[in-house]
Amino acid sequence: MAAPVVFGAGRILVDDLVGIARDRRTVVLDVVALERIGAARAIVERHLVAGVPVSGLNREFGVARDTPLTADDVTAYQSKVIRNHLGGVGAPMPVESVRAMIAARLAGWTRGGAGVRVETAVFYAELLNRDVVPVVPVAGSVGDGDLTQLAAVAAVAIGEGEAWVDGAIVPGAQALSRVGLAPLQPQAHEGLTLVGHNSYSLGVGAIALHDLTLLARTADVVSALSFQALAALGAGGNPSSFSSAVLRNSPSAGAQASGERIRTLLDGGIARPDVTAQDPLAFRTAPQVNGSFADVLVRAIALVEDTLAVASDNPIVDAESASVSSGGLFHIIPVATALDSVRTVIAQVATSSERRLAGVSDANALRRRAGSSRVPGLIGYAAADLVAELRVLATPVSSGGTGLSGGHENVATYASTALRLLWRSAALLGDVLAIEALVAVDALGVLDDTGSGADLDSGGAADAAARAGAGAGAGAGAGDGGVATDRPGLERTGAERRTLGPAAQPIRERVQAVIDTGVRGQAFIDAAAAALAG
Repeated sequence: MAAPVVFGAGRILVDDLVGIARDRRTVVLDVVALERIGAARAIVERHLVAGVPVSGLNREFGVARDTPLTADDVTAYQSKVIRNHLGGVGAPMPVESVRAMIAARLAGWTRGGAGVRVETAVFYAELLNRDVVPVVPVAGSVGDGDLTQLAAVAAVAIGEGEAWVDGAIVPGAQALSRVGLAPLQPQAHEGLTLVGHNSYSLGVGAIALHDLTLLARTADVVSALSFQALAALGAGGNPSSFSSAVLRNSPSAGAQASGERIRTLLDGGIARPDVTAQDPLAFRTAPQVNGSFADVLVRAIALVEDTLAVASDNPIVDAESASVSSGGLFHIIPVATALDSVRTVIAQVATSSERRLAGVSDANALRRRAGSSRVPGLIGYAAADLVAELRVLATPVSSGGTGLSGGHENVATYASTALRLLWRSAALLGDVLAIEALVAVDALGVLDDTGSGADLDSGGAADAAARAGAGAGAGAGAGDGGVATDRPGLERTGAERRTLGPAAQPIRERVQAVIDTGVRGQAFIDAAAAALAG
């Protein structure tokens, strides 16, 4: 069993949240965390006794921020806050996303700026450790505190709402009872701190960025496959774009790493420096495009981890000055703009991918006419369709304003919206890269074990590919007839056909496995994307 994730003195990293979310790693609050939480709570209690006006403590908040709460109202107000924020809509979030969100809220509390009770922090840790997963609608936050999503978690904590437990959705109170927990009774100030944090944007953002980092490396592998295919077909393949002479002059660490990775993949391959002095831009700028993807992900991950490492509540409890101050730390515009930037770069990566696969497909027309191709020619149309959608998804949302809560909340980051669009962009990019890989390995003639072009249109795998293509509406057999064999590189040995760099072999095997399943239509594309991302 994996070691627990310790919250307290150390930083919480993206990989920690992924482990909690997906591997169900347990969490532990260390002594430092408990002391910070306790010290902040003591400051809140002193302010309550002294009657110092504090939003969410002895005053309401939002548009009613100056409305006093009597001593009798304070406790009842906390549950009222939770119920009033249950405004989320849309499909329930995946279990792993909810776990990541709870972990991100817990991380914020352990920095000592929220003023929550130790008992409440321990309760949320136990939700994770006992695997109680609230049902949370995905939409409803404008990014200045993921209020509606966190309210759905808090509703289960107080014995309301619904939650997954033991593989079934049950009422919140029943879910708690099944794992031996009594409903939480939130005290003064806790209603606000239970809902007022960017835990969805940070927690679920961590998962998205983690997955995209893997996809960025996949983009390098697929780029190398297309480059080798272009060379094999005699249409290009000059490897100078990936030389150290070029890469060492790039200011981008991501571009340098991408180019070196592609060069390693091409080692022992079939690059053809004698065919052309220069390949089309989509091929020779692969390190720059894929590298910019890696760079923007590094920056976004750093922002998420830096934000998890500080207290970003409102109001903020400061132990040094023993004060409780209103502010705007929840306005995570750096994270929101970073998520927007990632989508912009994803659109560029997909555009380059689609242009490469189109170039390989055009160069492979002779084999398609001969009936030797397993991948339908019009699968490239699907890639073009997806890229068009990605360009729309690249539109930034973090620049929007708002006029909520009687005009009191008059700006917003829309970080959660940026993240929701990022998930869609990531899925589409996976599809485009899958299509590029299929086109490339088909052109290389490595979709069979013989390496013989004559055998490509026989056998169960070929039939499966034809069925998949027909189901996708990709026009299997769409070609112009006629066979020619005098094009440079068209006639090549089986060894040449299968000469992929060692690191590219897993991609070839994954693509072959998808074709062998015989799945059709969108399932075909989804399976290929999942195989490549894995």
